[in-house]
Amino acid sequence: MKVSVKDAGTCRKTMTIEIPADKITEEREETLKAYAKYADIPGFRKGKAPKHVVAKKYAKDITKEIQERILPKYYHEALQESELQVVNVVDATEVDIKENEPVSFDVTVDVEPEFKLPKYTEIPVKEEKVAVTDDQVQEQIDGIRGQQASFEEVEGKAVEAGDMGQLSYEATVDGAPLEDTVPEAKGIGKGEGYWVSADEHAFIPGMGEEIVGLNIGDKKEVTIEFPETFMVKELAGVKATYNIEVTGVRVRSLPELDEAFLATLQVESEEVLRSTIREQLEAQAENMVLGQKHEQIVKHLIKKTKLEVPDSVVQSQTRNVMYDIMNHRMQMGQTQEQIGEQQEEIAKEAQERALENVKLRYIGLRIAKELEFEASEVEIEEEIATMAISQRKDAQALRKEMEENDSLDNVGEQIRFNKALDYMVENAKIK
Repeated sequence: MKVSVKDAGTCRKTMTIEIPADKITEEREETLKAYAKYADIPGFRKGKAPKHVVAKKYAKDITKEIQERILPKYYHEALQESELQVVNVVDATEVDIKENEPVSFDVTVDVEPEFKLPKYTEIPVKEEKVAVTDDQVQEQIDGIRGQQASFEEVEGKAVEAGDMGQLSYEATVDGAPLEDTVPEAKGIGKGEGYWVSADEHAFIPGMGEEIVGLNIGDKKEVTIEFPETFMVKELAGVKATYNIEVTGVRVRSLPELDEAFLATLQVESEEVLRSTIREQLEAQAENMVLGQKHEQIVKHLIKKTKLEVPDSVVQSQTRNVMYDIMNHRMQMGQTQEQIGEQQEEIAKEAQERALENVKLRYIGLRIAKELEFEASEVEIEEEIATMAISQRKDAQALRKEMEENDSLDNVGEQIRFNKALDYMVENAKIK
C-alpha cells in the first residue's frame, strides 16, 4: 500500500491511498470464498458450486462488498502509517475496482492544528477585592422576608414601592381602544378591580412605578410602551395611553425576624442566619473574582497564540452555540418569529464565539497535555453526577446516553481543561 499526503487547506489534508492489485485479488478471493460457502445455485448442492460459477452469479454483490470494506480498512491502515491526528473525515472518493488493477482513492480529513504555546505562567491578572458589607447581608434578609410578606388592605394611605394598588383602567392607541387595535390584548387593554404590584413585576410593564404616590380615588394618565420581549407578541413595541384610577391599596407587611420566622428557615438564631448569608455572599464573591481571573487568562491566551483551527470543528461548534443563543432568547421571552428575524445576527455572534471556543479548547488541552494532567474515572463519575443533577436526570442513564452519542470523552477533556485553567490562575502574576 502506498500513502501520500498533501495540504488541502487550513488544518486539512488529502490522503491518496493506493492498494496493489495483488491485495485486491486477495480481498476478492476471501469474499468469493465466503459467498461460495453459502451460495444456493440451481443444479448444485448448497455450498458446492464451483467458484467460477459463484463469481459470475454474484459478481456485482462481491464487487460492492469489497468496495464497502476496502475504504475503511485501508483508510485506518493509512492513518497509522501517516500518523495524522484526524478530527473529522471531510470527504472520500468512490472506490473503483477493476480486475487485476491497483485501486486508488482519496480521503480528505481535517487534522489537529500545529501551533506553539505561549508562556502560560505568570500571566498578568488584575484581582479586584470584593468585600461583603452588612448592608448586603441585610438586603438578603429583607429579600427572604419579602418572599413571605403579607398584604393588608388599608385606607387613607398612598401607594408605596412594594405595596399593591387596585386599578380600574382603559388603554387607547392613537385615540382608539387598545383592545380594538390589538384584539389579543384582552384583559390588558381594559379592566376593573385588578391588583397591580408597585414594582417592576407589574403585569403591565412600567405600571408599577407609575402608581407609587397615588391614593384611593386618584386618577392618572400613563403612557406605556410594551417591550419587544412582551409575552403577548402582538403588543411588542406598541405605545398605549392608559387612563387609570386607584380603587384600593394593600400595604405589604414583612414578617418579624422572630423565633417563629427563624424556625421556618431552620436556623437557630438571627446571628446564625446572618453568618450563613455572609458565608454564601463571600463564596459568591470569590466565584465572581475567580471568573474574572479566568476571563483575563482566556483573553491573554487567545491574544498570544497564533492558531488556525479546523473549519469542520468550528462549523459543528457554531451550530451548538446558535442553539444555545436561541434557547436563551426564548427563555428571556422572545418568540420564535422574533428569533427568526434575528438569524443573521445570531449566526454572526455564534460563529465568532465558536471560533474562540475552539481555539481555547486546543490551547487549554495542549497545556493540560504538557503538564500531564489526567481525568480519573472517579473525577469523570463525579462530573457526570453533577451534570445529571443540573439536568434532572439519572447519572447512569446520562452516562449511557453520552456513550451512545460519543460525547463521554468531552467530560474528561473538560476536567483536564479546568485543571489547566486552575494551574494558570495559581501561577498568575497578580497585579
